[in-house]
Amino acid sequence: MDVIASLQSAIEIAGKLRALSKKIEDADFKMLVADLSVELADAKLETANLKIALAEALEENESQKKIINQRSSQAPKLSDGAYAFDGEDGLFCTGCFDTKSLKVRVSPLSGAFRTFGKWSCPSCNATLG
Repeated sequence: MDVIASLQSAIEIAGKLRALSKKIEDADFKMLVADLSVELADAKLETANLKIALAEALEENESQKKIINQRSSQAPKLSDGAYAFDGEDGLFCTGCFDTKSLKVRVSPLSGAFRTFGKWSCPSCNATLG
């Protein structure tokens, strides 16, 4: 049985107890029924929040699985300080792929800038090679 359905059933029972308490003149009983109603409502709200958090965690898990599958199926080779992928022209930024799973093609550096490396990433501005 669904936890929220169980809590809803308990809230309905508490409502019936509250209706019954109107016939009983015991203030302590009425206070206990009121406290029970409040606690059940809080439990129902917390359960709903937990269901949302679980759904978000499952969605994140699926996203991470996709990234892992993508990485294992597209394993890059290090070539000249950058990544090369089978079937794709050019070289790609190691930092962008390793941190964000993005394939960003690098540009060759020329002139005096070659002192710092061979390639430049237009996305993260890293110098490679």
